[in-house]
Amino acid sequence: MEIKVGEIIRAKREEKNISLSDFARELDISPGYLSQIENGIKKNPNLEILLKIINKLDIDLSMLLGVENREENYMVKIPSLLKLTLAKDRYNKVLEEPEVLKKYCLLTERILDAKYMINDIDLYKMFLNDIIDQAETMVRRYMNIEVLINRKQ
Repeated sequence: MEIKVGEIIRAKREEKNISLSDFARELDISPGYLSQIENGIKKNPNLEILLKIINKLDIDLSMLLGVENREENYMVKIPSLLKLTLAKDRYNKVLEEPEVLKKYCLLTERILDAKYMINDIDLYKMFLNDIIDQAETMVRRYMNIEVLINRKQ
């Protein structure tokens, strides 16, 4: 999946809770022009405007232009809203199966209910960290089981 410059700009702008029209006003351009940049219609925006955008949104230019060092972890620099957008399709496919969705909802409900049983916020945070750690351990265990099953076939 190729991430386009405009998608990164829009995601970063939305992550910072800046409306398109307010941001266009800050940049001294029309909202339509900014919309064209974000939607990939304007493929080659004015360099001065692009520099203003990356400066105001605190976007790394090399990441935006796709010239990062390949050894770097790209996901570290991608805005969290964009990470969610990238994961959305993958998660939706998993949750399409009714039995998986039912179990996911049950798990989420139990985790949220625990907040009302564990009143201390620091303990609840520890509880959540424990769940994350245990989930990672279980995923590794099941991946190893899957490898063993595939070897037998």
